[in-house]
Amino acid sequence: METGTLEKKIAKLPENLKLKVEGYVDALLGEVKVEETIAPDNNRGYGSLKGKIWMSQDFNESLEEFKDYM
Repeated sequence: METGTLEKKIAKLPENLKLKVEGYVDALLGEVKVEETIAPDNNRGYGSLKGKIWMSQDFNESLEEFKDYM
C-alpha cells in the first residue's frame, strides 16, 4: 500500500464512519500489544521446558493430613 493511500480513503468517509475506523484501529493495536506480551519471541516448542519441571518421588503417596479421611 502506498503511503497516504489509507489516509486519503479515510478522509473521504463521513464523520460517523471515521469514528468507526478509529475504533477498528484501536482494537487492532490492542491485539498487537496482547501478542507482544504473550509471545515476544517464538522459540517455544516441544521439549523447551525439559529439565525445568520435576515431580517428587512420593507424589502418589498418601498425605499425613488426610489419614483421618482414608
